[in-house]
Amino acid sequence: MYKMTDEEFYKVYGRMPRRSGRNKKKKVKVYWHRIIIALLILALAVFGIVKLISFIVGKVKGGKADSNSSHVASVNSGDDYYAAPENKEKDAAYKNIELTVCIDPAHGGFDNGTKDDSGRLEKNDTLNIALALKEHLEGFGVKVVMTRSDDSYLSVEERAAAANNAAADLTVSIHRSSTSVFGSDIHGFEAWINNASPEKDKAFAQHIMNKLQEIGISENKGVLVGYDNDKTVNYSMTEQTKMPCVLLDMGYITSSIDNQLFDANLEAYARAIGNGIIESAEAQGIIDNSGKRLVSGQLISEKGVSAKIAVPENKTESRSDESSLSDESRQENDGWENNDDGDDNSSQAEQSGDDYEYTDDGVGYYTDPMMTD
Repeated sequence: MYKMTDEEFYKVYGRMPRRSGRNKKKKVKVYWHRIIIALLILALAVFGIVKLISFIVGKVKGGKADSNSSHVASVNSGDDYYAAPENKEKDAAYKNIELTVCIDPAHGGFDNGTKDDSGRLEKNDTLNIALALKEHLEGFGVKVVMTRSDDSYLSVEERAAAANNAAADLTVSIHRSSTSVFGSDIHGFEAWINNASPEKDKAFAQHIMNKLQEIGISENKGVLVGYDNDKTVNYSMTEQTKMPCVLLDMGYITSSIDNQLFDANLEAYARAIGNGIIESAEAQGIIDNSGKRLVSGQLISEKGVSAKIAVPENKTESRSDESSLSDESRQENDGWENNDDGDDNSSQAEQSGDDYEYTDDGVGYYTDPMMTD
């Protein structure tokens, strides 16, 4: 194919040929500063959107938590209710409180109470929080009487007598619940009072539960009366003490979430119980806002004190309490503990299960957590 020269093209068409320039490379100027600014603006916009979404979600969750009486606390100490400065100032306002409180860490010694699969024992948990509660109350000048301060055993009758003899204004008996249902997710904190539902007992219990819920508990089971699944009878401590008495269950030892909360918030729970006691005493007119006593003599519950505790036969329950024994059963137990009939070998053979503990003298004590307090 013949290609005309520029001169030939000019002679024919009277002008020089036009070149398209498609093969020429055109330089493109890149404005890097504009790109960087655009990226920064995009990043700030994304960050703002994420923060806005987080804020909205937090508000929604917060509203649900406030409306739900049962909620789980964060194990982060930064979320501790009593870490707030205003509450520390409130604590400091209480000084030289004229009040006597008996703290009863349930079980002890050979009586382990209930336990979980890992071997965690109720008697240790109750003592740990009881000692923390003692320190907190004594910091305000409250007179504290402990039924035990170490791993020792006292019968429930001896512990009730210790509270009565000390002329305590309130007894708090600390326990932990348990369940034998395999794979169960049962959890929660609760308070028990005498089935007469005395007003002073109820007021102390409600204040304590309110304070515990402010810290954060897996479930608030509330203030209950009588005995588990039977309101016609009572636990020994709520029955045999003269003063108001609150049997406090600090969650299920068989619940992993209750155990985590218990361990993470032990000090906070102790302070919650103590502040609940003090605030209730003030609200009921037992002390004024400076801690000065306004009533004379020991505080007496309206429940009265019964000589006997009638418990239905064959009763079983998840909490340890000696009140689950009938009078006949207690007499049989006395026979086990003082067996001098010479048939020790056969008795020990029958009592060789995990529910018995033997002392150095060979005497077997029944330690089924459903049968001891």
